[in-house]
Amino acid sequence: MQGNTRTFSFTRLLSSRTFLLVNLLFLGLLIFSFGREFARNYTIQQEISELEAEKTFLEAKNSDIVTLMNSVQTETYIEREARIKLGLSKPGEKVMIVPDFNNINLTSNEAEDKNSVDYLEQIPATDLSSIANSLKWWYYFFDVNKFDMIKIYGNRK
Repeated sequence: MQGNTRTFSFTRLLSSRTFLLVNLLFLGLLIFSFGREFARNYTIQQEISELEAEKTFLEAKNSDIVTLMNSVQTETYIEREARIKLGLSKPGEKVMIVPDFNNINLTSNEAEDKNSVDYLEQIPATDLSSIANSLKWWYYFFDVNKFDMIKIYGNRK
């Protein structure tokens, strides 16, 4: 009879509403926990993919920097920079400085007449004779006004 009573109370416990409510709450807690872990796992996977993309970008940037560093350390680059920035030359070479006509300082009266007077008229004749042929060709094709002034000023000599 005792075994029958236990079976009856166990069956009664399983069929009670309280037991069902407790089980439903426990199931809800499990689903909530699983959902939260799933969302956390998804966020972590997104961060991992972003970091891998950043890693790829930084590796490419690093290889560019290494390439630039290697090119800067070459003898040719150092020589070119010494020539350009320091004005150095090899023994036996002559340094030629080409004047920049766009950066000539004009007085206030000359600045007012800037549109009517060409810059080349303000430069002494010695400077016009030192204009490189490549610069004259540049003016011939791309700045006809300056080329005409060189031609006119050169004929006045």
